[in-house]
Amino acid sequence: MIGLKIGMDIGTGNVTAAIDGKGVVLCEPAVLALERETGEVIDAGKKAFEMTGRCPDAIKLTRPLLSGGIAELENSEKLIRTFLERICKNKIFKPVVAATMPAGITNLEKRNILDCILKAGAGKAVLIEEPLAAALGIGINPEMPYGTMIVNIGAGTTGVAVVTMGSIAVAKSATVGGDDMDRIIKTYLKNNRGIEVGRLTAEELKQLIGGAKVREETIAAVAKGKDTADGMPLFFEVTAQEINFAIRDCVDEICKAITDVLEVTPPELVKDITDSGIFLCGGMSKLYGIDKYIEEVTGIRVKIPGNESHVSALGCLRALNEENYLKQNGYHFVTLEILE
Repeated sequence: MIGLKIGMDIGTGNVTAAIDGKGVVLCEPAVLALERETGEVIDAGKKAFEMTGRCPDAIKLTRPLLSGGIAELENSEKLIRTFLERICKNKIFKPVVAATMPAGITNLEKRNILDCILKAGAGKAVLIEEPLAAALGIGINPEMPYGTMIVNIGAGTTGVAVVTMGSIAVAKSATVGGDDMDRIIKTYLKNNRGIEVGRLTAEELKQLIGGAKVREETIAAVAKGKDTADGMPLFFEVTAQEINFAIRDCVDEICKAITDVLEVTPPELVKDITDSGIFLCGGMSKLYGIDKYIEEVTGIRVKIPGNESHVSALGCLRALNEENYLKQNGYHFVTLEILE
């Protein structure tokens, strides 16, 4: 008997999973809370993320996934096992998992991801390049002889790829994403305003008033931080213009990755992209004005699908349900026995 089919997007910031009939059933931060001495799992996902900056010494928080890959093998296994148990609950048969992998990773990196998923409880697994999974999730047929550009802006990396005829024609990964913006906002406030804030506050400011483009109206947000001079808590106001200024280099680095790929893409595929537009997905595609800014830089229309944070997981699920696609494009399921 076949277990539950699960499409899974493994990202630095979040793990997203989709199943037949229900669509996306899990979208949780890729954060694990562990008992420091024993390594026992206390919680994972949103509840663990909410402990950021608030943990006692007895609890260790870790983000074991890095750039869509595995930074800490054992803890990544614990994280994915916790999520699979939440999805499968008391199912008898082990699930079948199709998961994303960054384009261009090594065989060892692929093996580590598969090893993690299978040891976490999957019966068999297959990896699909994230840009192809995103294309499937958007509803594009990547097997057509037509070029499509996918830009996935995540927490840890930005992946840019041109897909055509079931494969990736050109790809580039830039080590810039939402986490970098959070760190830069923290540094900006400390160096320029003498205010120390936590990572969660920096992320909230980015989401509330941050942007790739300056808004027509002047807006600001009030947040709580700590005065670096005397260590006392304080409320402060910060404007959208300040946040935009702080993260501008990150936004420009994302745009450079896109233009770098366009420069080496064959002319006929560039023509296709110009006709169909650039598809923008990932959590940071929600950043205010990022689509319009990319349009200004490239001269190409940018489209953001309605489920931009979920397209890769949905694409993996679609691939599971279209096994001919997997076979025709050289994808093979792996079990723990085969891997070992």
